[in-house]
Amino acid sequence: MALKLEPFLTLPSLVSGMWRRFGVHVFEGGLSLDDMVRIEASGSSWHRTNPGQIVELVIIFPSDARLTNEERTRLAAIVKRWEKTRTASATVVLAEGLTGAMHRSILTGLQMIAPPPHPTKVFSRTPDAVGWLAPHVQALCGPDATAADLLAAVDRLCEAFRESRRLLT
Repeated sequence: MALKLEPFLTLPSLVSGMWRRFGVHVFEGGLSLDDMVRIEASGSSWHRTNPGQIVELVIIFPSDARLTNEERTRLAAIVKRWEKTRTASATVVLAEGLTGAMHRSILTGLQMIAPPPHPTKVFSRTPDAVGWLAPHVQALCGPDATAADLLAAVDRLCEAFRESRRLLT
């Protein structure tokens, strides 16, 4: 049976899915403060019913959306809130060219200045991030969490998310 990331939060610009102790959050476009309230409530609920360590992957599709200072502060607080439950995390910034390189560099720099209590890394490609996370996922979820199966599940979640966004427009 194929590994499947089960969505537990779906918003117009976000989908979050889980498989065992592996969480994937896919973003495209802006997030409002109301969206962030929903993200925080959903995360709190999930953590209450599923206590323990997790591995997380964040994938950010290219967008012209910009966060306000208030939105940026709120999102940073959401990320920090559960950082002690992560055994590893990776972020994929899919923007290309100078813009993508700049965003990845800034994110990497911020992680160096205020490092989380777990291994973390920023990537430009999803397969690289999944390959890097796979040993951490296997440690929590078992040896059936192969990099190839994890990547296939992540790709299916991303495809379903992108299709749902196309249907909204």
